[in-house]
Amino acid sequence: MKHVLLFLGPTLMIFFGLQVMSSVPVTFLLFYGWLFGVPFVDMIVLKRNTWRDTFRQIGLGTNRPNMYHGVLTGLLSFFTIIVAGYFFHSLLFDKDDLQNLLVQWDFSGNLVVLLILVLLVINPFLEEIYWRGYLFKKLGGKQTKRTMILLTSLFYSLYHFLSIIPLFSWPYNIAMILPVFLAGMIWGYMRDKSNSLMGSIVSHILADSGIMAVYLLFLK
Repeated sequence: MKHVLLFLGPTLMIFFGLQVMSSVPVTFLLFYGWLFGVPFVDMIVLKRNTWRDTFRQIGLGTNRPNMYHGVLTGLLSFFTIIVAGYFFHSLLFDKDDLQNLLVQWDFSGNLVVLLILVLLVINPFLEEIYWRGYLFKKLGGKQTKRTMILLTSLFYSLYHFLSIIPLFSWPYNIAMILPVFLAGMIWGYMRDKSNSLMGSIVSHILADSGIMAVYLLFLK
């Protein structure tokens, strides 16, 4: 039951913030509060690990091949997203509906720059630390590595449904979850093979940068 809550917690935070409160800032507070707070309470407060031991256990160590793979996969994701956005943004999005939805979610005005910075700086670190760091540590020895990668990728993808479905036009909103799941699998594989999160974090930053670039170039 405890593991079920760990898997579903981020989705519940997104659901409450977006679907109930209809606010991106509130969603960020709830979502990132969960991603940071749960590992912190478990590993630092309850288990009394030092910060150094915690960083080591969740994979925050450098590994040169892992960093190279992170840069390469991240750049591939970045340019693929930009090219797809350039050619297909008119099919994937209804610009007027998207802008109205973002205003409804409080993703507008002076907050936009701050929220984009959160997505580019905080989001990749906390998502990778939670899914490919903390939960890999939590499931280690209880599940096979393939099962860990699959489970974390599935539940990582789950809460993206709540933001992707309203943002994209039908039926592309359903198909867009597939790249999210694939990214989770790739980042999980990289984490497993190198025992390091840093390459996944770099790749995640570049992928999110591509998404934000599409928004700023073609949709804003």
